[in-house]
Amino acid sequence: MDTIPPDIAKKLLNRDFANLVQRVQGGGKLNRSERAMLQGMAASAGNAVTVAENFVELAKALGVTRRALQNWRKRKDAPKAAANGFHEVAAWREFMERNGLEGEAAATDVETALRARKLLAEVEERELRLAVKKGEYVAMEEVRTSWTELVARAKDMFRHKFEMELPPVLSGLDATAIQAECAKALDEVFTLLHTSGGGVG
Repeated sequence: MDTIPPDIAKKLLNRDFANLVQRVQGGGKLNRSERAMLQGMAASAGNAVTVAENFVELAKALGVTRRALQNWRKRKDAPKAAANGFHEVAAWREFMERNGLEGEAAATDVETALRARKLLAEVEERELRLAVKKGEYVAMEEVRTSWTELVARAKDMFRHKFEMELPPVLSGLDATAIQAECAKALDEVFTLLHTSGGGVG
């Protein structure tokens, strides 16, 4: 029998694989040789895991959640771990097929990240509501109103001090004495502002 060139063999296998995919998508099942072929293809692509060290790895290899595995392992016919604690992935796949088990698909990294972000947003929202109830935050409008009032009060105090009180005091003083009186007036205004005093005497 003549040998088939590798490139033609590859084309034939690809066509065979495409037909297999089409049949499975249409609801058809795989026989043992077809399943073995697929497992071999997966293994050669580096995606097949034959042994899992724990249930986390096993769930990932089977593409199901750990919760599904926890429920399935309670069955009497569920595959047992080897003496070293490892789990044979193929045995679990056979067990799933035999019992018609599919389980909830394991979440992808993107889905897990989105769930984590959603949970974080919910926690932050609750913390913010609690902080608002405790009075740790105030509305921006309240801040604007208070700030506007404080600025107006400061302007009034500076005007009164430097336009009404200081001119008579500074009359006839030298530059050093004027500087000292201005510094004293500034300190008085700052003290009044700091203690929220707004009276203009």
